[in-house]
Amino acid sequence: MKPEDIIKPYISLLEQDLKTLVIENENELKDDVLGFLFAPSKRLRPVFTYLCSFALKNKPSGDIQKIALALELLHSATLIHDDILDESTQRRGRESFYSKFGAKRAVIAGDYLLSLCFKVLSELKHPDVFKIFSSNILKTINGEINQFNTRFQISSKEEYFRKTSAKTANLFVCAAQSVCSILGTDEYTKNVFEDFALGFGTVFQMRNDIKDFSCSKDDIENGIYTLCAIYFKQDNPSCDIIDLESNKAALYIKKAADETDKIAQDTADGLNRLKDGTYDLSAVDMLKNLCLNI
Repeated sequence: MKPEDIIKPYISLLEQDLKTLVIENENELKDDVLGFLFAPSKRLRPVFTYLCSFALKNKPSGDIQKIALALELLHSATLIHDDILDESTQRRGRESFYSKFGAKRAVIAGDYLLSLCFKVLSELKHPDVFKIFSSNILKTINGEINQFNTRFQISSKEEYFRKTSAKTANLFVCAAQSVCSILGTDEYTKNVFEDFALGFGTVFQMRNDIKDFSCSKDDIENGIYTLCAIYFKQDNPSCDIIDLESNKAALYIKKAADETDKIAQDTADGLNRLKDGTYDLSAVDMLKNLCLNI
């Protein structure tokens, strides 16, 4: 069975909840925000949340559905804010909110989505989840601050991994920690899922970075040097401009892709640490395959 087969009913419910939430708390941004929320999207954070729940032998409950909803709202808010910082014109195959409506309206829209996220979290029966979200949001913002303050600087590979996990992986960690908290998972199993979520989010961002290096100059023009660029600069320290037209580009893309594949495999293998009887094998295999093929 494919992840989308088991997850589809829950994604449908999520999208119903998204629409209802915006309509019930409507303002003059309603139509614009709905247009953004329902642009083509993988809904990866909700999918990850649901699969973690299934892997722990639990059909996603009302509270886990709220976790998925809160994560999607939070992620959408960060996308709108990120596009303002990066002055990005495209998002999800469409004109970005920032490009279409301007920075001021985009800031307000992002803040509005954040407020909806907190509203959903306030309805949870598990107060510890709010602490989990607060902690991971802070780590994510600190990752964004670090990236912004180190623009146009070539960092080490190790620093790149630290920034990548801080900027992207923490929302997946938030999902895993929240599910484990709601289900009362033992500490050992919780640690296994946290480690997997951290690796999963890192792999996801690394693959996005490779795609950007292959297809555009957006990261480089914004002074964000990812793994392909780091490898390039290691071999070409005197070059001030990274030429994506160079025949050498494929070499650094492959080198970064090989590194990413290795991390993905190690991350997937980490789920083998789970103790017998604590998990659903088919859902765990779906999480592994998602990590390897994201």
